[in-house]
Amino acid sequence: MKTIEELKCSIVDINYIIEDMIRENGLYCLLGEAKVGKSAIALQIANSVANGFPFLNLKTNKTPVLYLSTEMNPSETISRIKFMELSLNNKDFFYTFPEDNLTQISILKVEKEIAEFSEKYNGKLVFIDMFNGINFGNNYDLNNYQDMSQNIFPQLRKLCNNYNVAIIIVHHLNRKGKSLGSTAIDTCVDGKIALKQDENIKSTFYLKYESRDYPSKDYVLKRNENLILKIDNFTDEVWNENIMTFFRYSINMKEFTFTASDMVSKLKLNVIPSTFGKLLANHKEELERNGLVIESKRTATERLYTAKYKEPLEFDSDDLDSKEEYYGS
Repeated sequence: MKTIEELKCSIVDINYIIEDMIRENGLYCLLGEAKVGKSAIALQIANSVANGFPFLNLKTNKTPVLYLSTEMNPSETISRIKFMELSLNNKDFFYTFPEDNLTQISILKVEKEIAEFSEKYNGKLVFIDMFNGINFGNNYDLNNYQDMSQNIFPQLRKLCNNYNVAIIIVHHLNRKGKSLGSTAIDTCVDGKIALKQDENIKSTFYLKYESRDYPSKDYVLKRNENLILKIDNFTDEVWNENIMTFFRYSINMKEFTFTASDMVSKLKLNVIPSTFGKLLANHKEELERNGLVIESKRTATERLYTAKYKEPLEFDSDDLDSKEEYYGS
């Protein structure tokens, strides 16, 4: 039994690997549909951490990275690294691939690699790409909660604890946008990074981060010609999926009052309310040019928006007098 002061004194500070996203001794899952670019963003994260570069404007603590791949063979991995123009080197990036034409890596081999990585190189971040490429030594059902929560994930958690590393497992999303298999995959990890591609604008991606340690985050990302994802600056050139959904709703409603939370819930938008508020602000002028005027005010408890849609006339966007006359403001 400990007093509250004794409890405070017993807490050991935990260092982050990626600020407000990935911590040492943590277990995480990187999720996405097939061919969405899970391995590419995993390598991008590895490059940021291995070099101490920011990742999505978040600070990183420079540390060696171990990449256990069961999907990309060595030549494919090197080709991808060259194509992405990543600056990985012998001191900070280590790679393992199934040997002897095997399709899986045994959990014993995984532990041996992580032990050497931790003890010899003091590495702190490990990728397992893919999760289903690890042989855990016995039969298990990916869809069975008990198998996953009492057998599989405790083995991974043990590796995190024994070697003080963060492990990110790469895994698939199902058709409903959830982790493929048992819900244990969601409940047994410390955080999830889910990547989704826009159905219409293929260079636009949505990254959703959820964690028990840090605040949730939503990002709208653009992918360049080298497969690198960067935060979208919300320019007028491209309309975000969430803004398009809201715009279509506004055309039908004509005039209405709402909060960001109202719209996220009602329209099932793929962002958190605070991010949707930023989207509205960043697209304000573009929405006005297309007939939708939005005003907002802060009340004691929330920010309240008023939207009014009229079919846009052919006036100059800089002609304030004609615009004010048209909208009656």
